Amino acid sequence: MKKRNINGLIGLALCTGVSLAAAAPVALADDMMASADTAYETREGVMKAIGGHMKALGAVAKGEAAMDAGTPIHAQAIMELSHTVKFLFPEDSITEKSRAKPEIWLDWDGFMKASMDFETASAALVEAAAGSDPAALGAALGDVGKTCGGCHKPFRGPEK
Repeated sequence: MKKRNINGLIGLALCTGVSLAAAAPVALADDMMASADTAYETREGVMKAIGGHMKALGAVAKGEAAMDAGTPIHAQAIMELSHTVKFLFPEDSITEKSRAKPEIWLDWDGFMKASMDFETASAALVEAAAGSDPAALGAALGDVGKTCGGCHKPFRGPEK
């Protein structure tokens, strides 16, 4: 199977969005007057950016793309975005569109632990992406994926 060099292209496309999305949660945390719709749109953008970076790294882990200069950039972006998750859920930010469950705020400590687990796994992903072993990258990416599920299962409702 021919390996595609997609990391650089996806990275270029996503980095612009990541830069914008990463700045927004900080603004939300500072602006308590942010509307529920704005909070929802911001977190949707961040989560889609994380998913895009994970998809690019998944292609490397599966041998569909080569590890290249874009690989650590994707991992770094995931790690940086992981630090914003705790700011994406201000109180009263549930909308009709949102899949966020009230359990986020009812079990804030549990939500924060899940957020910290994501940050920790993302830091390990950065280390794996700096190497040259797609299997190590895949294992670290799998650990990140487990933290995503560890948050989504208790705190995210079904698709609407």
